Amino acid sequence: MLTDHYHYYELGGENYHTAFNTWDFHRGQENDWWASHVDRMALPDHLGQLSQQNFANRKRQQKEEDFSGPKTAQAAIEWLENNKEADNWFLQVEIFDPHEPFYCTDKYREMYNDSYDGPIFDWPSYDEVHESPEAIEHIRKCYAGLLTMTDHWVGKICDRLDSLGLWDDTLIVFTTDHGTMLAEHDYWMKNIMPLYNEIVRIPLIMSLPGNAQAGTRNDALTQTIDLMPTFLDHFDCPLPPHVQGQSILRTLEGHSEREDVIFGYFGMAMNITDGRYVYMRNPVNEDAGPLYAYTAMPTGGLKTWYPREVYDKVEMGRYYGHTYNLPLYKIPTTGKVPKHHPDEASYAGRNQMFDILEDPAQNHPMHDTARESRFIERITHHLKSCEAQTEQYTRLGISYPG
Repeated sequence: MLTDHYHYYELGGENYHTAFNTWDFHRGQENDWWASHVDRMALPDHLGQLSQQNFANRKRQQKEEDFSGPKTAQAAIEWLENNKEADNWFLQVEIFDPHEPFYCTDKYREMYNDSYDGPIFDWPSYDEVHESPEAIEHIRKCYAGLLTMTDHWVGKICDRLDSLGLWDDTLIVFTTDHGTMLAEHDYWMKNIMPLYNEIVRIPLIMSLPGNAQAGTRNDALTQTIDLMPTFLDHFDCPLPPHVQGQSILRTLEGHSEREDVIFGYFGMAMNITDGRYVYMRNPVNEDAGPLYAYTAMPTGGLKTWYPREVYDKVEMGRYYGHTYNLPLYKIPTTGKVPKHHPDEASYAGRNQMFDILEDPAQNHPMHDTARESRFIERITHHLKSCEAQTEQYTRLGISYPG
């Protein structure tokens, strides 16, 4: 694995990389604890966010080649060159950008004629939009510049695949984890608002060995959980028990198409789509509870432990078959409901449904009682298949199937 994804090396994100035979980590992304500076620095005037750690990291990133994304791409190019005669390998190249802060060299931002002359603003807060139209336009151009820089370096990887003749016998998958809000629906970033298309409809581009199905598009529903089964299928490896993902290779052959998929954040809404309609089922209560974290590692997110005051409320048991009967902590925790704008009605569940064929921007919630009932049935089906505990049904206002 080659990456600049620093969350893998933080408390709460650790140990993923240790499953790889080798891994290479390139420093400096976002708030990576990289550049050390004991005394607090005077930060320049800015809008949104600008942290002490990120500001220190930026001082080491003067040239394009100093950025962690280009470093990761260059490492991938060198890896391919060094292993060009090898066979039967798996390489994961994970570049964090384009991710906030939307900071890159002037060369790329200037491609988009950015004339903004206000305070530094390349890292919006996870919040509603309060900035001026000029600042919004500036952020979008910063994002475009960073996206273009990342595209340039991904292109260099593709060029090396060309020169080494690797396209013919290599499965290549290009995808990402999520998108981001750039003032659509008057929101910045992610995590606080409903999961609109801008966040969850992500690219998936595949190049199959032998150039099979080149230039075609497929409208099947896929999810990130399908990647692992796809790679195992490619290498003729059996799937472990309880895996819910499906090989995309089988999907491309016309098999294993899904009726719908569920998606969401832990402790927030439960969302479901059949590819045309999206239903967002929000928690009944504004505290999004009752809610528990079932885990063998009691870290409460990145860089934190669960607070000590909950320790005497923690239980332990064998709750899930898919953990091979391993006992887990059952830790009481809190969720949250998707944020709503101040001019909207007070929280009352606020379930929403959209026809994303007719309304791809999701500006016009629709009402269809029969379709909502069907989606609730399907959510129940998925919750049951995931061995969801009873409180998940309670918090969503859905009858427990027994």
